[in-house]
Amino acid sequence: MAKNFKSYVLGALAVAAVALSGCSKNDAGMKEIGNKDFSVTLTGANTKTTNDGLATLWAANDAINLFHNQAGESEPVYVNDGKFTTSAAGATATFSGTLAEEIDESKAYNWYAFYPYTSQVETPANTSKGYVTVGSGAKLTQTQNGNNSTAHISGKNYPVAGVLSKIPGSENPVIQMKHLSSLVAVTVENQTDAPITVSSISMTADGVDIIGTYYIDFTQDPAVFTPSGDTYVSSTAVLVVNDGEEIAPKESAKFYFAVKPFVVNEGDMLTLMVSGSNGPEEKIISAEKNYEFKSGKIKNIKFVYDVTEASYDFTTVAELNAIAAEVGNTPTSKFGKLTDAVVSFVPATNSCIITDGTGSVTYYKSGHGLKQGQTFTGDVNVTVLNYNDLYSEITTIDAAFEGEGAVVEPASITIADLIGNYTTYQNDYVKVDELEVTAIDGKNISVTDGTNSYIVYLNSGTAPCVVSDKISVVGTVTKFGTTEEIKAWKAADITVTSHTATKHKVTFSQPTDGSGSFVVKDGSTTISSGDEVMEGNTVTIVATPATGFKFSSWSVTGATPENNSAASTTFTMGSEDVTIAATFMEEGATDWSLVETSNVLMKKENGTNAYEHTVNLRPAIKIGTGSLGGSYKISLPAGTTKLHLHAVAWKGVTGLSLNVTGATANPSSIALTANDAITGTPTAWTITNPADYYFVINFSNIVTDTEITLTTSIAKRFILWGVNTE
Repeated sequence: MAKNFKSYVLGALAVAAVALSGCSKNDAGMKEIGNKDFSVTLTGANTKTTNDGLATLWAANDAINLFHNQAGESEPVYVNDGKFTTSAAGATATFSGTLAEEIDESKAYNWYAFYPYTSQVETPANTSKGYVTVGSGAKLTQTQNGNNSTAHISGKNYPVAGVLSKIPGSENPVIQMKHLSSLVAVTVENQTDAPITVSSISMTADGVDIIGTYYIDFTQDPAVFTPSGDTYVSSTAVLVVNDGEEIAPKESAKFYFAVKPFVVNEGDMLTLMVSGSNGPEEKIISAEKNYEFKSGKIKNIKFVYDVTEASYDFTTVAELNAIAAEVGNTPTSKFGKLTDAVVSFVPATNSCIITDGTGSVTYYKSGHGLKQGQTFTGDVNVTVLNYNDLYSEITTIDAAFEGEGAVVEPASITIADLIGNYTTYQNDYVKVDELEVTAIDGKNISVTDGTNSYIVYLNSGTAPCVVSDKISVVGTVTKFGTTEEIKAWKAADITVTSHTATKHKVTFSQPTDGSGSFVVKDGSTTISSGDEVMEGNTVTIVATPATGFKFSSWSVTGATPENNSAASTTFTMGSEDVTIAATFMEEGATDWSLVETSNVLMKKENGTNAYEHTVNLRPAIKIGTGSLGGSYKISLPAGTTKLHLHAVAWKGVTGLSLNVTGATANPSSIALTANDAITGTPTAWTITNPADYYFVINFSNIVTDTEITLTTSIAKRFILWGVNTE
């Protein structure tokens, strides 16, 4: 007899010091729901996600990954049961979902539960797919609100998991959950003569990554953490304290943050830095024996703060930028003083530029809330780094900028000023006039001042300029790789000051089969093939089918029609030559290139997962690569007699055929031709004469649903669209 488990109850307990000691709640009970449905209780210390005093509660809409395998397997085969969710909140909650397979009551099973739900995680023995954040991202911070609070030690950055072994299929599994991360509790004792307020704490391990994104194998005990990449983990954990309360002399307060479980080996160093009212204080611990941070446990560390006078790491933004260059890509806490600092530019809700006249720094924080023109003077604690070794950035700052905001004009500079002076101008909010556009490659706009060349990077929108235009640019000075550039954050930041419109050819030929004709108009003037049209002009194309025919579609290169399938449509003349062709077809015939795949099941073998491209505005799939062939499986419904498809080889490819296997086909092989328009990395291609790439494959005796495969004869790529059966 088999059962299909569908609902699970998870119990949530405290995450304060008591919670991590291993106490657990009683079983909340099991309820038979139906013949194939029942609930299972998950309970134990160290669950999550919202806090109610010291108790940690599940929140509505929480989701987990659930897995199982048959007990006793020498090589475990884990079944991914997918996403299970709860609609209720509380210390226990019922999580509902559907198992991937039925459970045999005569067998025993091992069960695995994991929070936070991550769709890419497909196995509890995860080492390579579906990363999870532990504590914070490599360049980000954890945040505690007030002293002695544990409310932040919950949620998606603090993974929990549970494993239950050898449970008969006839029994309800009860899984105990536990934190996979280790919790650090730093007790800061004030040994100065005046109250202090803690603004941040950092801890750095000697050569060991302790926070970041990881693949977690929690089938092992202890769990195994595999970094998702060297740049996505860090040996430094940073805790920012918001609204910290004063700690009186001789008094103390606790501060909590999570890290990946790790060991400080005998002789290695552990560095702690506490930023208080008198600046940061650093203490280095040399391990006399192995010093272990265990999963689901609190490691208590006492820190005596006795800095009596402020000692500044920086007093200007220029000095802060120099520190960023020294620390590189590692977030580092620093204490300093700023005078007349101003928010010069706010391009987004997660970033802004702060300057004091000596230099500029990017402040990156989601929901920073700062306004252009706000100012600040005073002591600050910051977390600073040199983002990917490109530009200086702070991710935390405890400065209270004041004012309702005011317009700040960008600094007027020249390309000559920028050449060789990137360190000075990095992050500056600037305006550069009298630039001539020499080339446009996607978002990269090459410009010159007549002597020097530079790159303008358009962050969003379409370039409002063409080659030879004179432009004025407002943006920030930044760098991508080794290329220095001005980032224009939106298209409106680029102003065309001088535009010399140019003309381009429009060429076309009428169908030779008598199926119809069309006219091309520049505005209201009918033009002939080979005539030139001014950039920006509206071109109208009108098709007239012959008797017994109907219009099918336009094929236009160098421009994009408003409606590719309308007999009358328009396009705007751009900066290149345009070719036009029209396709007509007999009345009553089905235009298979206009039919999207509907009753044909496509299965990826080696190609894209979905219709991520278009050919002549029709959904299309790219299959194979420049060095790998590809194949696609197609399910033919019973009774199929014809398969309609369009296929074209990549530019320059010769000798490519599609071989049909899985059913008797006529023809069983199709020779594909290339089209020069099918190249590069656009999401849309436009080709002329799509009928040249249309094929019909005939079948007989398709009595039941039958799967066929189209396979390339050589290791080259092709494009497939307009697939359907008849």
